[in-house]
Amino acid sequence: MNYMMAKINPRLLPADKLAEVIELRENADKQQRVLRESLTDSVKQAKDFWSSLEENVSAFGHTTKGYADSASRVLDKIDDAKHRFSDILDPDCGDPVDLIKEGRVNILNIAELSERQANAGLSYYLQELLQHRKESVWERKGKSTHRKNYKFLAPIFVIIEEAHVFIPKGDHTDTKYWASKVAREGRKFGIGLCVVSQRPRNIDPNVLSQMGSLAIMKIVQDDDQQQIASAAESLSKDLLSQLSSLNIGDAVLIGQWTNLPSIVHIDEMKSKKSGSDLNAVSEWSQTDKFKDIAKETTQGLIQKDLLLD
Repeated sequence: MNYMMAKINPRLLPADKLAEVIELRENADKQQRVLRESLTDSVKQAKDFWSSLEENVSAFGHTTKGYADSASRVLDKIDDAKHRFSDILDPDCGDPVDLIKEGRVNILNIAELSERQANAGLSYYLQELLQHRKESVWERKGKSTHRKNYKFLAPIFVIIEEAHVFIPKGDHTDTKYWASKVAREGRKFGIGLCVVSQRPRNIDPNVLSQMGSLAIMKIVQDDDQQQIASAAESLSKDLLSQLSSLNIGDAVLIGQWTNLPSIVHIDEMKSKKSGSDLNAVSEWSQTDKFKDIAKETTQGLIQKDLLLD
């Protein structure tokens, strides 16, 4: 298993993605233009990326009428991002895709990213992975006319947790665009996509309908059931009605991985669960114990001091 902390190299991002990462407002048109005009190729290749970018932003604000205040706000955003996200934004980290190891389960931890940053990062990974797989297939078929430095010889399977956040129904995100592209084209180039969500009603239906196989666990909400039914033609009304009464670990399998819809039981994972829910009652109980221990320790120290006096 290869556990990767999320890194974003700002040198590799276009201006609109960098704007998301440093959290410029989407409707701040002037600020968006300042960044777009300032993020030149020379800045991306500069030894000190941030200083070079700040110099360009400052120069644009001074030389372009009506943009001084906007440039000042962009500088504030850049400074804020450098300090708040210093562990994430790293112009010297190279290409984050290089951290992926073939033949291993690669886990990308995006817990420290804001939603907009995570969207920019995930869309970058999806775009690059798809392109590398295309180049790999084209090269083997003798159809490649450029880029020979593709990284992945073997097929790739991408799993997106909390998919309703990054592939939302109704809203446009870059991750949704590239996830949809992978879902449509990926099977031809050896890149698969799995989306995981507890709120299927909020997932883009176009992406969900591209999933060839579904594993459906207990679903109570009618909106969720209807979204699943619309994406799975082989799900009968009888099976749909049973979704709300499934036990823990039970799932309905439909699609390409089974000839007929089947109800199965998934074995409990015995290894460490890093994403499991906290037991609030147990936590409160432990807190009371710690308070009692702290109280006893404090009283003991006070008595010891009195005896010494």
